[in-house]
Amino acid sequence: MIKKMLLALAAALLISAAQGQVTVPVHPLIEPYEGSRLGSSEARAFDEYRLINGFDFEAREAVSMTVQGRVTRMYFTNPDGRSELEIFANYRDALDAAGLEEIWSCAGDGDCTTGSTRNAFSRHNGISAINGPNSRYVAGRLSYQGRTAYIALAVGRRGTSIDIVETDEMEQGLAAISLEGLLGGLETDGHVRVDGLRFAHDSDELLAESAHALGVLAALLEARPNLSLYVVGHSDMTGSLAHNLDLSERRAASVIAALVEDYAIPAGRLEARGVGPLAPETTNATQDGRALNRRVEVVAR
Repeated sequence: MIKKMLLALAAALLISAAQGQVTVPVHPLIEPYEGSRLGSSEARAFDEYRLINGFDFEAREAVSMTVQGRVTRMYFTNPDGRSELEIFANYRDALDAAGLEEIWSCAGDGDCTTGSTRNAFSRHNGISAINGPNSRYVAGRLSYQGRTAYIALAVGRRGTSIDIVETDEMEQGLAAISLEGLLGGLETDGHVRVDGLRFAHDSDELLAESAHALGVLAALLEARPNLSLYVVGHSDMTGSLAHNLDLSERRAASVIAALVEDYAIPAGRLEARGVGPLAPETTNATQDGRALNRRVEVVAR
């Protein structure tokens, strides 16, 4: 189904460049709900996108994480006689079948927004379909053509908004790490890679999905009260050496800050270092290799 969809819709992909903007009738990842009509679509080869991943009911505004990459935005008019739930469920089934990893979802007033703040999504990043009491939304990511694609799907009473951000991130580092794995690596090699620490693109901002890895690191430090660590950031070779050295150290420092602030780990047991691209795990000549080289390790000291 997915392969057939990709082949059929890829053939229909029309691109007309104008100052970095292209017009895209559909995206190969999405098969429009039967009877829907495309209202608008656009794509930018590279841009920032504020992916909504929560709603602050006290502040009455959406919460988001920033991702960067190729941004495609589409709006479809819903067919008559179809509920928000039915349309949303069909899209969600297709995305789940393609391997969607949910970041956040909501359903209706009181979960997505309130009745008087339904325009908060649109104000925040322009996604327009949250417009009724039964509107539904999901944000997630999946692997697409060797990269990570972030998806925002919003279904309202009149239409459906679908935003897709294709990044150069690889779907690596998502496997669950364990206390035993960290201990084994430190005892055998003196250092170990910490998978599951995820950062916003070209930023030291730790993403919410890093919580599991941080929790395991904290458990390691609690289980070994005499253990002190260097937290070492690594990067690929994209960009200047100075930038990558700085970014990798700032990322290591962000990990330490989270351990100190959220898990009460004494700061004196941790020290941040960044080596940028100077200690690659594998080749930087391929996309897969660059993804593996972007990592954080801990070193016993």
